[in-house]
Amino acid sequence: MKRFLTFLLIIPLCAFCKPDNPEQGNDKPDGPEAEIVISGAGEFSVGYEGGSVSLSFTSNREWTVTTGEDWLHINPASGQASETPVTVNVSCDPNETLSTRDAYLVITAGDLKKTARVYQSVDPYAGAETELVSGTSVLATNPNVEKFLNEVTYPDKDWSFTKVLDYYGGFNGKKYNANGQEDPAGEIFTWGRQPNSDKPMSYSIRWSADGLDPDSPILFVLEDKLGWKSETDVASGSLFVNITNLVPNDEYRYKATSTSDGKVLVEGSFSTTGSLHQVFFRSGCRNGRDLGGWKTLDGKTVKYRKLYRGGRMQSETVNKAGQKEILAEGIRAQLDLRNSDRISKSPVEGVDFLAPGIETGGTTMLKKDKDKTKQCFDFVLNSLRNSKPVYFHCSLGRDRTGTLDILLLGLLGVREGDISKAYEVTYFAPVGYSVSSSEKDSNPTPVFKNTRREWVYSDVAPYFWSLAGEGGTFADGVQNYLLSIGVTQEEIDEFRAIMLE
Repeated sequence: MKRFLTFLLIIPLCAFCKPDNPEQGNDKPDGPEAEIVISGAGEFSVGYEGGSVSLSFTSNREWTVTTGEDWLHINPASGQASETPVTVNVSCDPNETLSTRDAYLVITAGDLKKTARVYQSVDPYAGAETELVSGTSVLATNPNVEKFLNEVTYPDKDWSFTKVLDYYGGFNGKKYNANGQEDPAGEIFTWGRQPNSDKPMSYSIRWSADGLDPDSPILFVLEDKLGWKSETDVASGSLFVNITNLVPNDEYRYKATSTSDGKVLVEGSFSTTGSLHQVFFRSGCRNGRDLGGWKTLDGKTVKYRKLYRGGRMQSETVNKAGQKEILAEGIRAQLDLRNSDRISKSPVEGVDFLAPGIETGGTTMLKKDKDKTKQCFDFVLNSLRNSKPVYFHCSLGRDRTGTLDILLLGLLGVREGDISKAYEVTYFAPVGYSVSSSEKDSNPTPVFKNTRREWVYSDVAPYFWSLAGEGGTFADGVQNYLLSIGVTQEEIDEFRAIMLE
């Protein structure tokens, strides 16, 4: 009995013994204790444009180098023990973010880890558009829209065809490659994937960091020959400012000044070309454009920066930066054509506001809502009298907006065939403006349906022509309509005098 008990006691004691053979579970290190010695400080700086650095170290054990960042690439990533330093090449992708970045390189040998660090600077021109150089001439209008306006000529009194669907930049059901060329092997632009053809061209004005006080705010002034002027506060340390919403066939001057010491960082001038003054205000307010620039039959020109038309302008579509851009553009009155009791004021502080509540566009708006249409004209004229440029819109900037656009351009004497081109520019706006989101189920591959052949234009244009009388012009038809709803001849003449040059 005693011998049996002794055996039981010996067994559990042996269970805690550690065999010397590693293959039997010995946890002693496989070789000498790990040692890693990094040559130098172990910190590296890389420019924003990318490049490579060399990490050197010795290790008395097999080693690996890893990182958790995909913008760093390590070669080789592992190796054998060596008494002489080994060199690892670490290549860095360009930094296209708007901030500096850093990452750790982890050298592992056995249970030992040591780290090195890579810092990468930010591109001082990250977010900058194509540079605009003083003395040059640049295109103001989006090139997709410019191509359409330059190549297409529509006749008066003939709405049997449209050419806008032949052009890249909107929704026509055709396939295109990445270069915007029609290509059977390309892709069809669908909901959520389309070019931003309703956005005007943007450029950057740049200056050097030499002598720049990094803590000083910067004042950027831009002005044109038409008398428009904008002053923008630029963050200290910045080396550029982006500009957009440029008027075509205009001349601009600019200057950036450090406000702490009055040092002029850059100044110069440039000119613009183009056929249409498009506008875009962050973070939305799409399908926006100026009625200015169109020629009349009697050789006059519609003035810029007086009347704008576009898509909805509300707090959900225009952020604080966009509100500042609206005021900088000079807009001081908003005419909201949407039919909603919830609409009561402009999202932009200090802007006059009217929302007559119009249900639909076309001749329904001109006939059924003729009193409200007169109210719209009165608001436009009163705003212009008080030097308050007007932005008028509905939800999309397509139907109700298009109806008022046809009326105003027609009254000014723009040729009816040209007015149809101005109307069809909405084709170049994104889904939610050119094509209503409510059409999504019936139109899964969006195709612009509101051309001059269908709905508003082919409804309104013949109606105004019918009012022109024998031998009359389109402008006569619009004028006769306005006279019939209570607008006076004196008011019509005043509107033309304000808007034409």
